[in-house]
Amino acid sequence: MWLFTCTDYCVPNSWQWQEEAHRIRYAISRMEGMELSQFALTYRRQMTGELGYTRQAACKQWHVFAEQAVRRFGPTHVAQKCLKQMGFVKYHGNIAKFLLEMENLNIHARVTGIGWRQIIEEQIPEDALRRLSL
Repeated sequence: MWLFTCTDYCVPNSWQWQEEAHRIRYAISRMEGMELSQFALTYRRQMTGELGYTRQAACKQWHVFAEQAVRRFGPTHVAQKCLKQMGFVKYHGNIAKFLLEMENLNIHARVTGIGWRQIIEEQIPEDALRRLSL
């Protein structure tokens, strides 16, 4: 979505950027968060050859930048992050709320069968499991 937003902003305002590299620098400057910042810093250094990085001319093209961002932050990473987050969801006495939260994360993680059951059972205390099975 972030890439769409950047493209939607940059295309009608293309007069602001003489080269695609300028548009990429602008997009990189709008990235926030630790994981995004690391990507942005590395990408910029590859684009410019700063600090001993090997300059890669292709990095100055928008489609290369977009492809790299999708590869790094696209759906596969979302699935991994959701699977990890499922381990932090806690049961607090409301099974409907707990299952809804887990199912929302599982939309991306796509865990099924015995694996799904095990993840759910690991997050619910044993005494609550016994009460639920009655």
